[in-house]
Amino acid sequence: PKVVFNASVILSGIYSPTGGSAKVLEWVKTNKIKGVISEIIKDEVIRKSYKLKINPEKANKVCIKIFAEIVPSPKIALINKFENTVIDYGDTHLLATAYQTKSDYLLSLDKKHILSIKNKIKWTKIVSPGELIKILVK
Repeated sequence: PKVVFNASVILSGIYSPTGGSAKVLEWVKTNKIKGVISEIIKDEVIRKSYKLKINPEKANKVCIKIFAEIVPSPKIALINKFENTVIDYGDTHLLATAYQTKSDYLLSLDKKHILSIKNKIKWTKIVSPGELIKILVK
């Protein structure tokens, strides 16, 4: 399956190499799943890396090494299409990326803003790393 990763999952996977986020990142590396991020998501990983005391250079290298598909940022018209769906306008780019790449899943750890809107979206499944692991290990 094709999976768009939210920055929170990537940062968590770098920070905690034994957790669920690290496991799904490993699945991208081994081609068990096709991981996708946009330029905006990569920039967010780099920008927020300091919060977990992760070197921004390392965060950038991890993104480039793991994700063969780093797509251009979605166009504003597509991003704006999702402004009434999200709780925080800053998350519209995630839905737009999942939509433009026809992804099967949108992976996030953000319970408040992303996982909470999973029932509003029918064209992709919004899940946490733990949920994706349960679905794909069956």
